[in-house]
Amino acid sequence: MLLIKLSFVLFLYKGVDKLLDESTLISNTLNGDIQSFALLVQAYQGQLYNFIYKMTKSKEDTEDILQDVFVKVYNNLYKYNNNYRFSTWIYSITLNTIKSSLKKKKLRPSGCNIDDFIEEIPSFDDSPELLIEVKEHYKEIIEIIDSLKEKQKTAFILRYIRDFSYKEIGKIMGISQEAAKMKVHRAKSILAKKIAGMRKEGDFE
Repeated sequence: MLLIKLSFVLFLYKGVDKLLDESTLISNTLNGDIQSFALLVQAYQGQLYNFIYKMTKSKEDTEDILQDVFVKVYNNLYKYNNNYRFSTWIYSITLNTIKSSLKKKKLRPSGCNIDDFIEEIPSFDDSPELLIEVKEHYKEIIEIIDSLKEKQKTAFILRYIRDFSYKEIGKIMGISQEAAKMKVHRAKSILAKKIAGMRKEGDFE
């Protein structure tokens, strides 16, 4: 299928002012409607950019990976299984593209940036006490998250920043739902224990 430059897609989007639901946009794109694909790009480019940047800490790499992601999405859209949310599918492609890019450069995913994290405070609906700690001690929390193993951190970000279910996280990361749940819970446990330790030592006021 034809490769499309992201800049060209965004150029086409400027003339589009009609919002359609994702299933319609996907169907229209598969039928050759480039403007519908431009709307899909518009809907996801911001959140995907933030997700990629959290893992790479490089604007140049983020922009390159983002464009590569949308090229892959366009070329493989016919493979999308609508039994899953489109966001699950596109995040799976994004994560694999990040890994591939970093592997080529022999780099590891970078840490979170405090300013980026503040913009997207996680919603700890099942752990309100943890949310209070996060809001009060951004810098310390970011350092703890950065210390997590790569897969734990990825699962944690997908769950509490991007609000994916455990089943969706498993699909994105290529692991089982239970494994995804365990990684998130392990990350939360580490976070809680380190917060407790820092509070005991007086690092948290």
